Amino acid sequence: MAAAAVLALAAALQIHTLDDSDVWWHLASGRLIAARHAVPRVDPFSYTAPGAPWINPQWLFDLGLYGAWRCAGAAGVILGSGASFVGAFATAYALARRRLPAWAAAGLVLLAVLAGIERYVPRPEAATFFLLALFLWVLDGEPSVAALVALVGLEALWANLHALSALGVAVLGLYAAGAVGAHWLPLPAGWRRGAERAGPLAGAAAAAALAETLTPFGVAGALFPLRLLRVIRGGEVTSLTVIEHRPTAFGDLAPPAALALAALLGLAALAVVLGRRRLHAGRTLVAAAFVALGFLARRNVGLVGLGVLPLLADGLAGVAAAIDRRRLPAAALAAALAIGPLVATGGIVAGRCYDAAHLTRRFGLGVSPLLFPTRAVDFVAARAPGARVFNDDLLGGLVLWRHPTQPVFVDGRMQVYPPAIFGAYEGALADPGTFAALAARWGITAAVLYHPAPGRLELAARIARLPGWRLAYLDGGGVVLLADGAPPGDPAGLGDPIPAPAGLVARLQAPREQALLHYQRGRAALYLLGARGRTAAARDFAAALRLWPGLTEAAVGLRAAGGDP
Repeated sequence: MAAAAVLALAAALQIHTLDDSDVWWHLASGRLIAARHAVPRVDPFSYTAPGAPWINPQWLFDLGLYGAWRCAGAAGVILGSGASFVGAFATAYALARRRLPAWAAAGLVLLAVLAGIERYVPRPEAATFFLLALFLWVLDGEPSVAALVALVGLEALWANLHALSALGVAVLGLYAAGAVGAHWLPLPAGWRRGAERAGPLAGAAAAAALAETLTPFGVAGALFPLRLLRVIRGGEVTSLTVIEHRPTAFGDLAPPAALALAALLGLAALAVVLGRRRLHAGRTLVAAAFVALGFLARRNVGLVGLGVLPLLADGLAGVAAAIDRRRLPAAALAAALAIGPLVATGGIVAGRCYDAAHLTRRFGLGVSPLLFPTRAVDFVAARAPGARVFNDDLLGGLVLWRHPTQPVFVDGRMQVYPPAIFGAYEGALADPGTFAALAARWGITAAVLYHPAPGRLELAARIARLPGWRLAYLDGGGVVLLADGAPPGDPAGLGDPIPAPAGLVARLQAPREQALLHYQRGRAALYLLGARGRTAAARDFAAALRLWPGLTEAAVGLRAAGGDP
């Protein structure tokens, strides 16, 4: 029951509206590959970097994601990628059960699930989670030569799904290094387990490294993870604003992830102490490598739970067996591990857990209207077809997906764009006064921005004051400006109703998403239109407070608009 409850929690965490901007360019890429029957090697999507080299190691994932959308829309994308994450944790549980009782294995998997709570989105790392867990499960079981050959084959598949396929080579190499060390170094007898596997493991690691080149990009694709390592370490301008590339700090993580990471590190230290006379060299090296990887960048924290699991299962086996022999404590722990995740699952469905975790996320299927202003993107395509559009990088993928013939200024494929292009984009956000020169250089006649993000309202206000430009559309997330010479007036979308989420599950949740859309539109109206926008802003702030009385920012906005909170 504990194991089933933990896996049910893992499954519930996968079922949420699409809220990651990279999903859209992955879908656009998959659609292009399906249409051309070829993998593009140069940028086909932008007007700022056409023909720039584009190494896309996850092309096969993109194709699969597009197939899932064709089959079932957003639900297919959400459930398909979610199945990979759940499969990873089911495999991790099978690994832990080799040496631990069911309740202890479930407890370790629960920590791994919570450590990854920020990463459960339909991105190529869904495949990496599953394949990494599969590699660790096979290597933990003293694999035969045939099993190692199968891993090399999986490595070739992995290399076409995600750039982090290099982790497969690393895990094989670390197990091989541990076996070589156990064979040649004067280590304690317990540490010498697996020494006889040194040759086959080293051969498999070398073959897996060669398998990395079996992609449409050859050696360049195999070396691409080295560039990602440089990006994560801040070596390129494109990484400076990406939160997930920053070094891990406990205070920055979602509280469940921070607590789980701390627990995993504490248990890993305990496992080393308890098992110091018989540590498996390969498992220890892998655990150390994944802890280091987790602190290298915030995006890697979710992988720590899988990487340290073999060491934890090995080092804690003795103490877990001792507890299991005492039936009452074991039963109490099992009950807690069954009830706790089930309660948390109910909180996820109701929306309370995501609020406590400080995540802008909602249980359900579909697309988040809070993060993706599709009406604003569609407005540009309808009112300014063929225009050169300056777009928010958060909306670039959405533009590509919804309007395939509309080239973008930038999008989430940040490594495609030369530093000068992305630097100019960041420069316009930092200093809106530079936009006029940017527009003149590129012939820009329209702009669509995600105005809740930092710097966007300031930029929109500056663009609206340029000769010939006007504020044309405004909703709860998007603002559109056009250089069409039309006289300025109230933007479209300002008074449109903001519909409540439909469905039974949505009715169980607090209407906070709808309230935030009202608040964000009111804030933007007050900032961009000034006195002319006070009436509309006050109406939105009042609506936000009716839906969410505790939204103090809306009360402040209502007072600023001249209303009575």
